[in-house]
Amino acid sequence: MTERPAYKSHPLWETAMALVRDAYAVADGVRGLSPETARGLRKAAVAVPAHIAAAVSDPGEERRQHALAARGALAAVAAYAGKLPGEASRQLVRRAQTLELSVLFELDATEAVT
Repeated sequence: MTERPAYKSHPLWETAMALVRDAYAVADGVRGLSPETARGLRKAAVAVPAHIAAAVSDPGEERRQHALAARGALAAVAAYAGKLPGEASRQLVRRAQTLELSVLFELDATEAVT
């Protein structure tokens, strides 16, 4: 039996996976109304935990790059969700923004901006 990767126990990754589930639910709800937005939302959402996993797993310079990529994907999730009607979309925007701040502070992505 293989061990569970350490990043799967990290709170940021767990939160990102919950965000993906919620993003897919929102996207499924508007797929008929706005298929391009739904597709973009799903694509941006799945990028978030992938980049967080890479950032958590890599202590070097790649960590910052993945943290910045995760923040960019979270901004895209918020932008796509912001185009959609409904309370679930508004909640998704807030959750993406909150997670983006957590990634910024916990993964120290600010140093790569300078």
